[in-house]
Amino acid sequence: MGNPKLSELLDRGNVTQIDGGLGLSRRAGDRRSNQITHTFLILSDLCLVWMSAALTYKASALYLRFWHFATPGDLFPGQTAGFLFLFSILVVLLAHTCGLYTSPRSRRWRDEIRLLGISVLSAAVLTGFCLYLWNIETTSKELYGLTIAASWVALAAWRKLLRSQAIEGLTEMRNVLIVGCGPNGAFLRRHLEQNPELGYVFKGYVDRRQTGRSPDPKRNREEADILGTADKLVSVARAHFIDEVFISVPNDRHLVEEVARHARTAQLQVRVVPDLCDGLTVGLPVEYVGGFPTMTLHDCPIPTIQLILKRFVDLLASTILLILLAPFLLAIMAVIKLDSKGPLFYASLRIGKKGRTFVCHKFRTMVANADDLKESLRHLNQRDTILFKIRDDPRITRVGRWLRKFSIDELPQLWNVFKGEMSLVGPRPPVPGEYNQYALEHLRRLVVAPGVTGLWQVRARRNPSFASYIQLDREYVDNWSLWLDCKILWETIPVVLAGTGE
Repeated sequence: MGNPKLSELLDRGNVTQIDGGLGLSRRAGDRRSNQITHTFLILSDLCLVWMSAALTYKASALYLRFWHFATPGDLFPGQTAGFLFLFSILVVLLAHTCGLYTSPRSRRWRDEIRLLGISVLSAAVLTGFCLYLWNIETTSKELYGLTIAASWVALAAWRKLLRSQAIEGLTEMRNVLIVGCGPNGAFLRRHLEQNPELGYVFKGYVDRRQTGRSPDPKRNREEADILGTADKLVSVARAHFIDEVFISVPNDRHLVEEVARHARTAQLQVRVVPDLCDGLTVGLPVEYVGGFPTMTLHDCPIPTIQLILKRFVDLLASTILLILLAPFLLAIMAVIKLDSKGPLFYASLRIGKKGRTFVCHKFRTMVANADDLKESLRHLNQRDTILFKIRDDPRITRVGRWLRKFSIDELPQLWNVFKGEMSLVGPRPPVPGEYNQYALEHLRRLVVAPGVTGLWQVRARRNPSFASYIQLDREYVDNWSLWLDCKILWETIPVVLAGTGE
């Protein structure tokens, strides 16, 4: 028999439709990362409901005390604690029923807010009915109402924050390669592009042919997006920061095995379409990408919890530091303005995680036309190959030399950390000129978010070797952990205080 088309697979009626017809399936075969996401979101929702109640009751107590009214008793008296326990459990159960504990990227924002509102209000009605049924006296229905409203706002704000921060393994988009650009591959491409809420970005095709005719867009317009052949999968994946490979070709056991072997080398996840791989996926669970059935042939686990903790440490630390250092930062701005003409900040286009560009902020430490003078000073460069650094750079201002010595010029990058473009710890973000000269193996350092500090800054800051610079960054990427981040932050303190900056 011939191989079934992807559209025919979808027509077999095996897709569970929930979440208002968005086609999200809650199958037992979900990956471990999805289970971690599920647990994390449940626990965070439970905590937020109780925190919202605590803040509501505390604010009410302060309000009553200000107006010299009687103050509430305990923060959570018996009836209140019982109400919160029942209410929070019902919120989680109803949110689970609405499918709100799948990845947040799999829904549109307005759908998430609507389903969240339904969950909270339904939980409130059921809780009120139970209190009435059990004849439990409530001393302040107004406080209960405020708690319900505060919970809704807190849960919505939390989920909006998760979306805005694009945390890897939770809400970040994943770059995809499709093996085969025939009708099946084209159908899959359209499915991903027409459903961006699924969280996948189509980057291009891998041609199943290793020899023979060259791609011809006139024959098949999809061939214009072929990035390479199957035997070049590793190099193509690195060049385009690929996270997953979808195999959507006719039955070709050898090709599937070859792609899986290359994927292990490149640490990529591989999905194949059921019934198209000649028994290779027998016994594997079916997962659904929207309404699209796939089987995972090679899984590459994501340390979701560690990445979430890393992002929220970045967010919390940058927020606190920006607030505490605000007077100091204003003083630095005044000194820069008095010292030389030009803007207060130096905004530089940098390359961040997976090749994305962003504007990196620093205090200006050079004359206003420093970039225009760079080429005329290139012969004084003291770093090898790609890097550019002059020990006594004539473009640096008097105040700028002092700011660089103690790395104070880097402090505005806390704003980049707050926005999620950078992390406190990670490889330094290259400028486009450096990035364009990178060899394929150098791109490994860009699979994580760039950092304000990193291994290179604390171990080889004055080392002119580009090879050492790359080696330390790759060492960080390959061995990353929260503990390593903590060690680097701790080692950064004496390096900064020693005034080793240039």
